[in-house]
Amino acid sequence: MRDQLVVEHEGRVVGDLMVKVEDAWAQREVRDRGRGVQAELGWALAPAATGRGFATEAVREVIRTCFSDLGLRRLTANAFADNEASCRLAERVGMRRESYCVGESLHRDLGWVDSVGYALLASGWMGSTSGPAA
Repeated sequence: MRDQLVVEHEGRVVGDLMVKVEDAWAQREVRDRGRGVQAELGWALAPAATGRGFATEAVREVIRTCFSDLGLRRLTANAFADNEASCRLAERVGMRRESYCVGESLHRDLGWVDSVGYALLASGWMGSTSGPAA
């Protein structure tokens, strides 16, 4: 399942989010328990709309929906390593950096660049829009 969501402000679309529910990696004997238990998140916001909390609010609500409504156990997000705004957002909503990959991602203007991977477990999230458990 892959869903696209939009972020609106004053009747205009200022961003979008993606939620792609996936199966976890699992051994054959427990494969059924790993089906549809995690999701990849993605986000983009118009430059004119940044710095106003729209992305933070939207991503926190998607996280809440994924854990509370969909019952997922793990969320991931990836970004170009030099995309400081996305990295800060992932960390602000409680995700932890799990990987740094050298020359892994192809950027339309920059060619092959480094990327970072973030993740958040349901057990590390406290169930509110304020962020992760302390």
